Amino acid sequence: MTEAIKEFIYTYYIHPITYDTGYNPVNTITWALMFGLIIFVLLKILKKLGIAIDKRFVAVVSPYIFVAASLRVMEDADLFSPPISYMLITPLIYFLIFFCCVAILVLLRVLSGPNRINDYMAVFGLIGVLWFITNLILLLRNEAIVDLWVLFAVIGISGMIILVIYVVGAKLHAQFLTESLNVSVLTAHLLDASSSYIGIDFLGYQGKHVIEGMIVEFTGSAIGMFPLKLGILIPVLYLLDIGFDEREIELKNLVLLALIVIGLAPAVRNTLRMVLGV
Repeated sequence: MTEAIKEFIYTYYIHPITYDTGYNPVNTITWALMFGLIIFVLLKILKKLGIAIDKRFVAVVSPYIFVAASLRVMEDADLFSPPISYMLITPLIYFLIFFCCVAILVLLRVLSGPNRINDYMAVFGLIGVLWFITNLILLLRNEAIVDLWVLFAVIGISGMIILVIYVVGAKLHAQFLTESLNVSVLTAHLLDASSSYIGIDFLGYQGKHVIEGMIVEFTGSAIGMFPLKLGILIPVLYLLDIGFDEREIELKNLVLLALIVIGLAPAVRNTLRMVLGV
């Protein structure tokens, strides 16, 4: 029994990290449940720190999504060796960045006050921006830009689709399709879908997510990621819009931030990899 449990853990959890083989149904469900738990833990931490979970909070956290994605690309480019490289593989990198963000926030909160740090949230966001820029510099020192057109293609495709959705939402007075955070969620996932489509269909990359792999296997193309994303996200955003009242707005914003993370992080990673040919 002990050997069976050990083999199960190594097969579904350890090996996908050490060999970077991607996701399987077992670890996908596990990481999703753990991600949900992190949301509630983070909600408690932020409330204890007295930090409002509003649009500004989402904005200052966003640079750290780029930090995580660029660190992941640095691992793809073999800039790190084991065991450090293992910490930069999904999902461990999410936990790493989560703890870094909490530590930085707590430190800045403690240092805030008169004659010290007046706007610690702005400093928190600035640290994320500088960290991301540092990662980019390190990447560009070791890797050359190969396919810059990918960046414009990914932004262009997702931009056109989100523009259509916004116009339709405005015409139909569907405010949940034009609200800024909801638009950010849709944009993040359309960027992810665009990067997957370009990478798999045109540049020979392979998807590592379970559903993504199924779509490619049955259709021979990753273009199905677009209707899949929209078919799931639009109803979810509508339910979030009608299911939360003003007293629960912070929890709603945190859920929207989580949705942005799981869309934008792979989008940035995929795009960076293709641009650099990693």
